[in-house]
Amino acid sequence: MSNLVSVVIPCFNAGMTLGEAIESVLRQTYADIEIIVVDDGSTDLGTREIIASAHWPKTRVIHQENAGPAAARNRAIEASSGEFILPLDADDTIEPTYVEKAVAAMRADANVGIVYCKALKFGAESGPWGLPAYSLRELVIDNVIFVTSLFRRADWELVNGFNQSLRRGVEDYEFWVKIVALGRDVIQLDEYLFNYRIQQTSRTTNFSSDRAAVVATYAHIFRDNVQFFAKNAEYLFEHRFGLYDELLAYRARYGWINGLIERHPWLKSFARACHRLLFRLQ
Repeated sequence: MSNLVSVVIPCFNAGMTLGEAIESVLRQTYADIEIIVVDDGSTDLGTREIIASAHWPKTRVIHQENAGPAAARNRAIEASSGEFILPLDADDTIEPTYVEKAVAAMRADANVGIVYCKALKFGAESGPWGLPAYSLRELVIDNVIFVTSLFRRADWELVNGFNQSLRRGVEDYEFWVKIVALGRDVIQLDEYLFNYRIQQTSRTTNFSSDRAAVVATYAHIFRDNVQFFAKNAEYLFEHRFGLYDELLAYRARYGWINGLIERHPWLKSFARACHRLLFRLQ
């Protein structure tokens, strides 16, 4: 049985951080690794020069016209040879023992389809990334598994890869939904082995700020995976009515503030001015 792990790295205008991501893979305690970088139509001269001049061991670079991270990951996986796949974005890094420990967890149980870990943020923010621990309930409500998680090539083939139409974001969420829908188990290692770079602006922040795009994307995922969500509909409605309870409790506790503002409308303008001032001071 093959022991090879293919680390796939999509790169778009990320030449300044790509080397750091690759070096973190080359420092792994697990030796049987290949790295596939897909330059997804980078437009900045720096990225192209760095890729052209670098000589990273165990690494192949594929160039394509810009098609988005999902397409770049699929292209890299198609060109890879590993039994196991680990995506890594070009601005993130992994700790030296991540691959070794993730492979061991997956080898220990043939029904495990996803292995990930805890994550630390770095860059514009630092500290633990406080995602909820994995459970089926949490996954039905929203994504709690970051893309840098180990999975089996065979499962990638079964679910037809990452959905390339989801170019705005959360394509990894749908991918995990599809793998879990196969009946696979998920393991989270109780260690901080993944480092997630926070930037002031990114594809994720741009996506999150566009409410219409967020709604349309999640609706698309729901429709394409309606059997999964229908099977687990109780979790969705438990969450919905739980939010109603929280809103009622909030209104009971702070409803007097709304009454005060209604009697003194100038307070609303004052509050907005204070908010803008605090934002500028941050």
